[in-house]
Amino acid sequence: MSLSLDQGTKPAGLEIRTCDFGSLRNTVYLGNYEISLWDFLVAVAYVLTNTDLEPNDPRLQFVRYVQSMGEVDGYNHGQKRLEASASLVFPRNPTPRC
Repeated sequence: MSLSLDQGTKPAGLEIRTCDFGSLRNTVYLGNYEISLWDFLVAVAYVLTNTDLEPNDPRLQFVRYVQSMGEVDGYNHGQKRLEASASLVFPRNPTPRC
């Protein structure tokens, strides 16, 4: 299963998918790129912490979303997954400044 990114991504429709989670690979596919789970999480941490917050910064909503997560029964018997109790809805992304 994949997710199509369209909130300001160029080109629209860039797909992200995960594969081999729970194995030694733990790979995130972003378009044609293969990113290790660890590098993906480092990138997320970088985006969250590299610049000062602005009014209504969407990073705050994202952090609240992650904080609301808990373990629930997984899709496969005997497995667990994360599920959030908060929603994650952002307005359309404005044109980047950099």
